[in-house]
Amino acid sequence: VEETPAYRDLGLMADCSRGAVLNRDGFCKLVVNLARMGYTVLQLYIEDVYELPEYPYFGWGRGRYTAEDMRWMDDFADSFGIELIPAIQTLAHLRQIFRWRVFRDVHDLDDILLAGEEKTYELIDAMFRQFSSCMRSRRINIGMDEAHLVGLGKYLDQNGYRDRMQIMLDHFSRVHELANKHGLHPMMWSDMFFRLACGGEYYAGKVDLSLEVADRIPKELTLVYWDYYSLETDRYDEMLSSHKLLTDNIAFAGGVWTWTGFCPNSFYSRRIAPAAWQSCSKNGIDTIIITAWGDDGTETSLFSALPGLQQWAELSYGKGSNEDMLEKRFATCVGASYSAFLELG
Repeated sequence: VEETPAYRDLGLMADCSRGAVLNRDGFCKLVVNLARMGYTVLQLYIEDVYELPEYPYFGWGRGRYTAEDMRWMDDFADSFGIELIPAIQTLAHLRQIFRWRVFRDVHDLDDILLAGEEKTYELIDAMFRQFSSCMRSRRINIGMDEAHLVGLGKYLDQNGYRDRMQIMLDHFSRVHELANKHGLHPMMWSDMFFRLACGGEYYAGKVDLSLEVADRIPKELTLVYWDYYSLETDRYDEMLSSHKLLTDNIAFAGGVWTWTGFCPNSFYSRRIAPAAWQSCSKNGIDTIIITAWGDDGTETSLFSALPGLQQWAELSYGKGSNEDMLEKRFATCVGASYSAFLELG
């Protein structure tokens, strides 16, 4: 059997930051399932659940990965042809570290780092140094999503009000420079560029972003457009067209719904995937990331999302997905019943 995948990269992002850090056994099971399905990438979303030798309180008591853990996981994933990529945060979503007074100098407001502060960039430099020494991949997801209050806390007190798009761009430039210093090639979520230009709205459809924003985005940066909700192909088409005004280097992130309580919403995951797949195929998007978030404490098992992951694999490797093929492939790849897994929802 010979199949030509629709995408260069098909990856899963596993959320390990909401109280459920994958242990080695769970990691191994996940990698084997992904390899059988035909995935090529696994991103570990780890806000503060990794070790930074220079910052002993970073991830303290949070089940953080040591350097040895990360090297071991990287070796295991590589043996199955899976590229392990760290997905971290370099602006917002770092609420847990601000419990400790040692991080007060780099705290702007809410869960956001203080842009423009040299101690902030020392911390980020330590992050990149750690991953450049622990993982084969030179790719890294630097986050920067949902920083809704950037520049409105300590930054405002110290500098007065400043255009928040400029704060975002200046901060990104520093972070990108540090990543390159360690030989890393960043990707980042795209939403803040749109939110700051559209009064907080991300899915605004056709957006005329300023040429200055496009000029500040390096060609090698990958912008990740995320959408876990839309049922209409037109919405994806509009958003991808707006992204192409900024860069040609675009990835798409869809979702398998693991973040709505104790049960997966596999039926909604199944509904949104075909529309997103059609648009990505039509628009030449060849890097796909399927996210499995764990909002509010990871009440839903990551492994309950396996049907949605199988569906995306079939979309990638075929011309669509039919139920008979999904049943057969799932039985082969997971060793379980596809329909039984759907009943979990």
